[in-house]
Amino acid sequence: MLHRSLTFAILMITIWSCAQTKTIAGQQFVMPLRPLLQALDSSRVSGSIEFSGHCPGFPLDLQHLRVPSASGGSPLQIARETFSDDPAMQITQDSDGTIRIRENGVLTDLLNVKISHISFEKNDTPLQYAVYSPSTALYQIILQAPEIVGFAKAHNVQIPFVGTIVRQGVPLENPRISGSMDNMTLSQVLDHLVKTFPGIWVYENCPASDWTSRTVSFWFFSLQNPGLFPQ
Repeated sequence: MLHRSLTFAILMITIWSCAQTKTIAGQQFVMPLRPLLQALDSSRVSGSIEFSGHCPGFPLDLQHLRVPSASGGSPLQIARETFSDDPAMQITQDSDGTIRIRENGVLTDLLNVKISHISFEKNDTPLQYAVYSPSTALYQIILQAPEIVGFAKAHNVQIPFVGTIVRQGVPLENPRISGSMDNMTLSQVLDHLVKTFPGIWVYENCPASDWTSRTVSFWFFSLQNPGLFPQ
């Protein structure tokens, strides 16, 4: 499964352009989230998606995405058209402009866990492996917070590492995260990440068949990583 996730991540990073049909190894793909990401970028706001799936963290679990018929609309308009074929998805906008895409009934208790302290530095020096990537910052630092680890253990929640691509020689002008965060819920921390690394954070909740445990996965969409979906 890790090989599957890494292969898909490589495809998403290597092949990105406008929301149009692409042919890869004989299979047709579309990028329906790119217009939304462009609208978010133009409006200087971010977004989130919370839904139930099958895990461990694979973007293809998002179903019924529609490529918007026209560009130039507001982020809220484009988000509603993108998810218009899935009535379970509720689209709202916060007062600060953040677009929220939530599936009805999805369990989000993990997102409400408050983390007392997270630091992206050690001895006043940024942690180089985490500062350039939201996925690395999330999996290597944020999800290792005692409150998250304790909640996951107490509620039998599995949070598998779904793989990420770490680029070498990142230009100095690229976004990076530093400093620390205090007394913030996990969802607030994720919001902070997509302010530093503009785009959409995704939370996928996956109950086990016996309902005694569940898996939770995270990933991020950005203009550089808009996602590929089978046509």
